[in-house]
Amino acid sequence: MNAFLATDDEKQGAEVRKILLREGLNCPVSSVVRLGLAPQYLAREPADLIMVMLPVEPERSLDVLDWLGKLPRQNGERVVAIGPAADPKLVLRALRGAVDDYLDQTDLEPELMAALARWRASMAVQEEAGRMIAVLAPSGGSGSSTLAANIATVLAKQHKSAALIDLKLQTGDLAALLDLKPTFTLADLCQNVARMDRTLFERSLVRHSSGVSLLAPPRHFDDVVRITPEGVHQALYLAKALFPYVLVDLDHSFRAEQIEVLRQADLTLLVLRLDFVSLRNARRSLEYIERLGISRDRLRLVVNRYGQPKEVPAAKVEEVLGMKVFHYVPNDPKAVNRASNNGVPVVLEAPRAAVSRSVTKLAHGVNGRPRAAH
Repeated sequence: MNAFLATDDEKQGAEVRKILLREGLNCPVSSVVRLGLAPQYLAREPADLIMVMLPVEPERSLDVLDWLGKLPRQNGERVVAIGPAADPKLVLRALRGAVDDYLDQTDLEPELMAALARWRASMAVQEEAGRMIAVLAPSGGSGSSTLAANIATVLAKQHKSAALIDLKLQTGDLAALLDLKPTFTLADLCQNVARMDRTLFERSLVRHSSGVSLLAPPRHFDDVVRITPEGVHQALYLAKALFPYVLVDLDHSFRAEQIEVLRQADLTLLVLRLDFVSLRNARRSLEYIERLGISRDRLRLVVNRYGQPKEVPAAKVEEVLGMKVFHYVPNDPKAVNRASNNGVPVVLEAPRAAVSRSVTKLAHGVNGRPRAAH
């Protein structure tokens, strides 16, 4: 594995390089460069592990984080920033950008060893990792939660299990849609992130008879502040290690933990209605997602509740957004509302309904894996 280090501190840079070499990474002297030369170096010499030591000047640190955010990401590449942990605003800014790990420069060696262990663990399960699909609606009322629950149900039926994570932290209703009563939530996991392992994660899930396992959002508004990007990162890692599919229902706040999912997702379904407000917000969301460095190749437009009177023409939507619509889900309020009120996915309660057949087809379209043997 090739490592790259950008730093203006020669002494600390030499210490970091020594640790990297000791841990078996390829980090020649030519791969240690000054911060100002890093962008042009990385443009011609990609690396598996990119480490950046932030300067002590706050403004320069922000400039470095800005160019890191614009850095084209390769598959499996990891970006680590090293800086002062005493500045929470700087840490948060880093984790909202392109940084996968932020290390405290005052306790560098143990922090770096732990980061390398996490990276190696993620690489070890990469081939076996579950496929992660994020579901994002730029406007409320688009039915994205219903789609997420039903897609997860179809995939669980095909592959014997699927994880469903509710990241609508204040308004999440996946538990109600599945008639589940969670005992633990994502807030409990984030509160115990230091000891979050497979056992703790599995105990935090509530299981549905379809094979879907749900990780619920906080029960109380006061608990939302307990959600951290680090906790979400670890939960996603464990979910992908345990399940062939992980569906994540996002809100449209673009908070740090939401961005963490967008960066990790193999595919993001952008769910919209054919009306002006939804179209406007979809365009704003697409522009922001692109600024995060996420390629449109990993996005799919899904029109939900299709077929209502006075809709914006689909051709106009594709022209404004510069993308083709991947799938249309027909409007079927009678079947969907009945299923939601009963706490049963519509694909189970009314499998022959037009909306169920459409959602099943959508799930097949984002599958990416052969079916499990029965």
